[in-house]
Amino acid sequence: MGNSNNDVSKMKNLVDISAMVTQSTDFFSIKDRIVEKMLEVVHPAKACVNLFYKNNYQHAYLVCSETLEYIPQVFPMNSPRGVKIDFSEYPRYVHEAVKTKKIIYIKNIFEDERAKEERELAKAEGYIGRIVFPFIINDAVVGFMTCFLTANDFITDQDIDFISSVASLISLSIEITTKNNNTQLLVHKLRGAISSINEATRKLYLNKNINGFLEHLSKQACNITNSKEAIIIINEQEYRNKVFNYYNTEDKNKINVYPIVESILSQEAMGAYSNNVGVNCKDGSKIESYIYYKLKDKNEIIGCIVCANSRNYTNDDLNILSILAKQVAVGMKLYQYNAEEVKHRVLANELNILSQQQKLIMDKSQLDCNEQKELTYYHRPARVVGGDFYYAMRVDEENIFYIVADVMGHGMVSNYVVAMIKGAFKVLCNQYETPGEIMTNLNSMLYDEFDKMGVFTTCLISKVNTVKNVMSVSNAGHYSPIIIEENGVVCRDIECKKGIPIGIMDDAEYDNNTFEINKYPMICMYTDGVLEIKNTTKEEYGTSRLEGFLKENFNLKPEHVIDNLKVELKEFAGKDSYDDDILVVMLKDK
Repeated sequence: MGNSNNDVSKMKNLVDISAMVTQSTDFFSIKDRIVEKMLEVVHPAKACVNLFYKNNYQHAYLVCSETLEYIPQVFPMNSPRGVKIDFSEYPRYVHEAVKTKKIIYIKNIFEDERAKEERELAKAEGYIGRIVFPFIINDAVVGFMTCFLTANDFITDQDIDFISSVASLISLSIEITTKNNNTQLLVHKLRGAISSINEATRKLYLNKNINGFLEHLSKQACNITNSKEAIIIINEQEYRNKVFNYYNTEDKNKINVYPIVESILSQEAMGAYSNNVGVNCKDGSKIESYIYYKLKDKNEIIGCIVCANSRNYTNDDLNILSILAKQVAVGMKLYQYNAEEVKHRVLANELNILSQQQKLIMDKSQLDCNEQKELTYYHRPARVVGGDFYYAMRVDEENIFYIVADVMGHGMVSNYVVAMIKGAFKVLCNQYETPGEIMTNLNSMLYDEFDKMGVFTTCLISKVNTVKNVMSVSNAGHYSPIIIEENGVVCRDIECKKGIPIGIMDDAEYDNNTFEINKYPMICMYTDGVLEIKNTTKEEYGTSRLEGFLKENFNLKPEHVIDNLKVELKEFAGKDSYDDDILVVMLKDK
């Protein structure tokens, strides 16, 4: 729990720092608070910020001396902007970080040859390690931050990622300050967009909705560059899928710039623009001009923002887009922190109800979809805690998501797994729009834990659009739904394509099966427990008997269907207790 709480604190402080940066046009008024916020949640002893002015690398100005008590004892204050220091006095690894634009971590000053020049200073000041984070704007280093570690301090890879995100925000603040000093017109153009972007980042932190975040920023990209359309593409590092969102001022369902993105990503420059392109699109329209800026996380390109069809792009537009790109990159880092938080906190949030888990999971999952349809279910665990699982939630006025799963095993292990599935499913439903995307990311999120426990689960994830009466289903090794037509016949035309169960392959991808549900008075999802009930001669109940039961009962009210099913199963088995969980979920006419 300690690590989880610290992750939450990091995210909250990152959001607070982001708010400070995007609401201020003066880096020097907020620099100390940024460092203080950072040091609240990571454990270097101290940190200081140095800037280069006007691309002059002969001197570095120490600008955090007000907050670091020992600095004035080493260097006298001689500048209103900070202590002016000959850059040649810095050890080799600081020069290396500035030259290569990479983070350099010296774990032990007294063992690393690159730090031998500062050993006397380190001994006097009591630190043994130092990390350098370059500030990069438009592919140029404008300064750097160093963090000092004593023998009692500790720092993890996650801490370094967090500090790297703070460094990106400091770069953004420096750039905003520079633009403010250079031209008030540019800042006026940016002010509304920056405020709006900060609000989008706050919502990303609270709601973890990456699609809404990117949609908002692609719209802002159009506004601040006077473009007709914009697209933001993120290369997901752990998956083969790409996350992207776009905005078109004239037609929200149309994007022309996507075909040229690959060629843009292959260009060496971080950002550029062209006002004379003349690329013909398949629909007869043209891309007359474009501008782009790549998204960078540490030393890796993770995507890009591309805008198209402004009358005339300028260097100011490129500078503005670079600021937006940095905010997108920081937002993605925040999103990754959130995903890790979900992964590690799901159990803590869900397993605190142990003995009541199954009941609490499923209560409130009986839903009125619309005037015609409702979702209902019958669940009977074989033991106190079962491995069959159903959960439904309304995500907005039009759409309901639900999941039916059958976890291998029973007892505490299955309860543990069900808790993880429920927690992850609830979060993913607010991030992704299709069952296939949810299933793919559910598998990716839970694979490591499932692999360690040696478990897997089959499941169906469905989305019901209650206005259009359209249903989408993604199938991870589960039985396809039994669909009853208006005349009581089982529909054989719709067979939900199966993927492999969750927890078998870490990079599995899942499809969507979409169909209208108006003409189907009942759609039934179930787990294998009902099929494997045996009678006295060891004959299984099976799919054919279940289909026959549904054909005879589909016109009844849900409670009568369930009552009749209980009687049917008891009469078939000759007893009222079963070896496996029974779960039947029905989407049916009222």
